Amino acid sequence: MRAYRFPQTETERMTVISRFGGVDFRTHPTKVLLSRSPDMQNMICDQNDFLVKRTGWKTQQTYANAPIYGLFPLPDGSGFAVHAGNKLYARPTEGTQTELCADMNQAFSQSFIMGGVLYLLDGAAYRAVRRNADDDGWEAVKVEDIAYVPTTTISAAPTGGGTSYEAVNLLTPKRINTFIGNGSATQFQVDAKDLDSAAVTAEVDGTAVTVSSVNRTTGLVTLASAPPNGNGLANVSIAFSKTVEGYADKINQCRIAGLYGGKNDTRVFVAGNPDEPDCDWQSGLYDPTYFPDLGYTRMGTDASAIVGYLKQYDSQLVIKSGGAQEATSYLRSYLMADDGSALYPLRQGAQGEGAAAPRSFATLNDLPLFLSARGVQGVFGTAVAEQRTIRSVSDAIVPRLAAEADLADACAIVYKSKYYLAVGGHMYVADGALTEENGDPAWFYWTDVPAQCLAVLDGRLWFGTADGRLCRFAEAAEDHAYSDDEAAIDAYWRTPTLPLADWGRVKTVRDVVPTLMPYSRSGATVQYENENGKTLALSRNMDLFSFKTLDFSRFSFRCIPGAVSFRTRWRQHRMPLFAVRIGNDRPDEPFGLLALTIRWTEGQPVI
Repeated sequence: MRAYRFPQTETERMTVISRFGGVDFRTHPTKVLLSRSPDMQNMICDQNDFLVKRTGWKTQQTYANAPIYGLFPLPDGSGFAVHAGNKLYARPTEGTQTELCADMNQAFSQSFIMGGVLYLLDGAAYRAVRRNADDDGWEAVKVEDIAYVPTTTISAAPTGGGTSYEAVNLLTPKRINTFIGNGSATQFQVDAKDLDSAAVTAEVDGTAVTVSSVNRTTGLVTLASAPPNGNGLANVSIAFSKTVEGYADKINQCRIAGLYGGKNDTRVFVAGNPDEPDCDWQSGLYDPTYFPDLGYTRMGTDASAIVGYLKQYDSQLVIKSGGAQEATSYLRSYLMADDGSALYPLRQGAQGEGAAAPRSFATLNDLPLFLSARGVQGVFGTAVAEQRTIRSVSDAIVPRLAAEADLADACAIVYKSKYYLAVGGHMYVADGALTEENGDPAWFYWTDVPAQCLAVLDGRLWFGTADGRLCRFAEAAEDHAYSDDEAAIDAYWRTPTLPLADWGRVKTVRDVVPTLMPYSRSGATVQYENENGKTLALSRNMDLFSFKTLDFSRFSFRCIPGAVSFRTRWRQHRMPLFAVRIGNDRPDEPFGLLALTIRWTEGQPVI
């Protein structure tokens, strides 16, 4: 008699995802690590490694028909300057904004702060934003008008000569010469010829005296009376102007600035002049109004332009655009000469990708970053061996990032240990506190962020748009924090395409159990994905009882703010490969994913 054999019970197995990383757009979905996602948008990792929906942004002010080209915090933290169209505004944290000037270049601008003054470079005029004379507001002045006047020659005899002292300032035609009076001479030969028509003035022992005549062709200045004998000390000072064509434009047409001075930031280096793309100029000591005419450096050839500056340890890295048969980076260091003057020797730096976007330079924690045509590059090195390597830190996002148009207009900023890169209405976010298995920072991808310039103002992240909107990202505790100007944010996360242990057998997915963060109003949509497309498994509200968000159409008795798990109760049969997509696309609803559990059993071999 044959014995009856009962069917073997299928063993239920589980795949649990409880740690989340960033996106991986480069790897095939079946090969992506379990903690990462081949398709995720508008999510970010919380400090505890779980995913949350990003907060939305809100328009704070509109500048009609005036693209916003730059946002810059004011030096005293009282507000920020807004470069909108051809105008520059001072926008205080509280109160009414004021217009500072109306002749800005309509192009992206950059800035730096030194000595309590905000300096702007827009490619047409070099400006300083400073407190006005009454100290009750701000003013914008062209640096040409307040530039340092150098004393080019000192202790000269009335007939000329003397000792060269300071170099000519590129930003101003004005110069000063000092002389030693002999008690009888009334004529003094300055160190330039073909003087400008501007007034020539003179002082004797600090007191203004009359200039009777000037031979502008020869540079001979005649005083009304002879100064007394200086007995070997310079007691005569003559101020005059000598314009050299094109000098001021060397600085005015620059668009890039980098502070550097060795172990501290004592000088500013500027570059980006389209007429001299391979050249930069250094300022005077703590004086951005003084650019000596001999204080320039040429790097490589003009076939590759200087794009930006980075600081690493006590060196400055100058990054070029690449594309020519030359180095893409140069290393500037600091030396003190025997006479006490500062020297900034330059040598060829690391080979690597050239930079593509001047406004993409920033330092995440201690890692300098910039955007190239092949993704975001990081500069790695050691101060001991003075060796530096440039390599990509964005392999996970390169397929989408490389497809963006106008990479040269990309902008970036570091905010709360994250590197935000905005281009083409998208934002790529590198989390400096979350490292992937290959050592790169985890990357996240956001949509519907029309930023073309970024700034951190009042401890919050702001951006300006091409249509003149000044916007700010909301804090999570604000009302309507999870909408973009009242529009819903479509946020979701997708698992890799999972074989669920055995590639050669079909599986029955019995259940998917997401575990969500508790919010007073939230919800989630769960979709299954297989070779036949997407299937909606469940769309569910996950609210906590709250009088603030009380809605009888979705009333909830849940009051305990703990993690919330639920089951989809939707089976999928004969699945060789399987993926789950979970998200939230409703306005004003936060969403947070703590974990995801897939319960499944193994079936027959794939036919």
